[in-house]
Amino acid sequence: MTMTQPAIEQRPSQAARRIRVLLNPNAGVKAGLPTNRATEADVRAAMARHGLGDDLLVTASAAEATAAAREAVAARYDIVVAAGGDGTVETVARELLGTRTALGILPLGSVMNVARMLGIPRDLDAAAAIIAGGEARAVDVGEAKGRLFFEGGSVGLNAAVFREAQHADSGSRRALLAALWVLLRYQPPRMVLHLDDRVLTTRALAVSVANGPYAGLGFTVSPDALLDDGLFDVVIFSRFSRGELVRHFAAIAFGRRRYTAKAITYRSARVRIEGVRPLPCRADAYDLGATPVEYTIRPGALRVIAPGEDAASVRGEIG
Repeated sequence: MTMTQPAIEQRPSQAARRIRVLLNPNAGVKAGLPTNRATEADVRAAMARHGLGDDLLVTASAAEATAAAREAVAARYDIVVAAGGDGTVETVARELLGTRTALGILPLGSVMNVARMLGIPRDLDAAAAIIAGGEARAVDVGEAKGRLFFEGGSVGLNAAVFREAQHADSGSRRALLAALWVLLRYQPPRMVLHLDDRVLTTRALAVSVANGPYAGLGFTVSPDALLDDGLFDVVIFSRFSRGELVRHFAAIAFGRRRYTAKAITYRSARVRIEGVRPLPCRADAYDLGATPVEYTIRPGALRVIAPGEDAASVRGEIG
């Protein structure tokens, strides 16, 4: 499986490129447990082995990462590398949108949906080698209620459950109980979806608006979604019982690829969703409140360093 073929620009020689690495020292913790043990020394050693220079900043907060990325863009750096989890990637990427500075990724987090979608492996040396020799590609970014997102949006039961479950990252058992309570009590009202070429009415339990294949805990929500085609994959879970939907999401968690024909997919660059009563909605890990919500796509808004065409696909899986 391959991406569509965006123009690949000639990049400066490796020696001439200016690269800044922003390291989140707190990345790689899920539910209070460490999932990645790469240290600052490990990152510096990988940078040295692959000729990435020595411009590494350890950022203590999202605000520090934002400021450092913004400064690098103003100074015309070629690449800013997010060394951390999906949150770090999103923080850095927001500052690079619409600029000539490309995003590199050293995946040190727990799930790493964006890295997986780009074909970047979790191995530190392998990821550093991609930054050293990969290609700059333009990928799409989504937007909803003024919030940019990279993975996808959700409306309905999935958004309601994830709203509660995200608090489990801090080790809260109460959050898991709250998510279970939502799951048991949720009643799907009628919702209306306005797409580019049609209007749909459904009582679906959940709707996903996918920019790429993976979202949340590595759920393979839409396996055929492409990051560079200017369209969302709109997945409607309309013929599922609660139990079936839970089993489906369990089967596709962490990048697994088991699917059911009950999920119906449409493609659209704009998705407006309304409910007869307000429905919970999200974009990536962000709570957007309630419907109505409109998801729009910004084609080719972000330049990223990904494997070349002879390596892993941007849509393919990394083991």
